[in-house]
Amino acid sequence: MDIAIIAMTENPLKVIWTAARTCYSSQTPLELWESEPSREEMLRLVKKIFLSKHLSVVEHASVTFAVSGVSRTLLAQYTRHRIGVSMSVQSQRYVSERSAKNGGLFQHVIPPSIVENPEAQAIYEEQCRKIQDCYDTLLDLGVPKEDARFILPGGADTNFVTTLNFRSLLDIYTKRVLVPGAQWEIKEMVSKMVELVVEAEPWLGEIIEAMTEGETGG
Repeated sequence: MDIAIIAMTENPLKVIWTAARTCYSSQTPLELWESEPSREEMLRLVKKIFLSKHLSVVEHASVTFAVSGVSRTLLAQYTRHRIGVSMSVQSQRYVSERSAKNGGLFQHVIPPSIVENPEAQAIYEEQCRKIQDCYDTLLDLGVPKEDARFILPGGADTNFVTTLNFRSLLDIYTKRVLVPGAQWEIKEMVSKMVELVVEAEPWLGEIIEAMTEGETGG
């Protein structure tokens, strides 16, 4: 799994602050944007917004990730989050998984519980080889890639670009990381996404910590 930020709203804290202040200020949005509030002033208001869950203004900040080496199973889970989330996914219809291209076997994800069990991993990898042989044979028989792909498993990996506004990112983080029960792969992906955003914008980490404490009663 590889995740990187390729674009993000410039100065998202001030963007959110400007949007929030616009709702209650006689000043124009541009006047607010060109003003010079302190970081503490902006953070105080934005933190209050997050904790009170008045989150429409948070949607003005967004982040775009490049994601690679995740499974189609994860993709199916992630695409359930549709509001405030945009996706551009590598197509199995157009991108061949033929063994000659891939050096012998299509790229795939192996769950940790299988990796930890040598016998289970051997069975898993043998089945992947059988699927690869079947895929190659279908192509040799003239079956188009868009139909041959039906034989590929949920563990076949994929790549995508996804853009989320901050409200949606934190909603997914709550549902896939903070709330118990999410599958390991999507939990790892969303955790890395938030980690990268917090690394770029540390103030968001303060807010997430405060929100987490509120959820758990800590």
